[in-house]
Amino acid sequence: MRTTRFKMSMVMLAAGFVSVGLAAGVASIGSRSAGAQPPAPQQPNAQQPALQRGTHPRPVIGTITSASAGTITVAGRDGTAVMVKTTSTTRVIGRASAALTNVKAGDAVHVLADKTQDGSLTATAVEDVPAGLGVPMHGKGGQSQTRSGRTLVSGTVAEVRSGTLSVSAADGSLTAVAVPQTARIGTLVALSPDNLVTGARVMVQGTRNSDGSVTATLIMVAAQQAH
Repeated sequence: MRTTRFKMSMVMLAAGFVSVGLAAGVASIGSRSAGAQPPAPQQPNAQQPALQRGTHPRPVIGTITSASAGTITVAGRDGTAVMVKTTSTTRVIGRASAALTNVKAGDAVHVLADKTQDGSLTATAVEDVPAGLGVPMHGKGGQSQTRSGRTLVSGTVAEVRSGTLSVSAADGSLTAVAVPQTARIGTLVALSPDNLVTGARVMVQGTRNSDGSVTATLIMVAAQQAH
């Protein structure tokens, strides 16, 4: 379950981080037997640049191995260690369980749904990005198919009714999705830097420095719970 939540959280931010691959990530979430936990990081190597040059730099994904005021070290799955610097403007975001009543008009959403023979959609998972959180919606939205054959609906919430979401794409088209009580619903929430602790699994977006470190603008922390 922790692996599933982590993947779904990563998918949400992957909408803004092109190199992560949104559809592929959601497809793996669609199978609850997504596989075992990733192998534990090997002994970290010397720090190396982790972000690619270009318009869409690659995020740093891994586990925090050490944390102090203003600095964390993140070890990737290959064992490479990256020093990440935080500032007063670094946003720290996590995921919390939610209900359909937490989803508001104007929020960005990604909905994983099953399509029936009549073309209607029923959600199995909903991820909500509150409009006030400051995480922009990227892409045109709309519908796409996952590798598992399910339908991914992305866009801005136009309306929330009892058991139904209406999602608007950039072209103005609306998609209605039924949201049963069995659907998994999550929302992104702002966290304090205190959540950047050893053992936390994170995804870091930021700028690469000449010494190979990264100055973070946004850090996603997996499996956080709202209080």
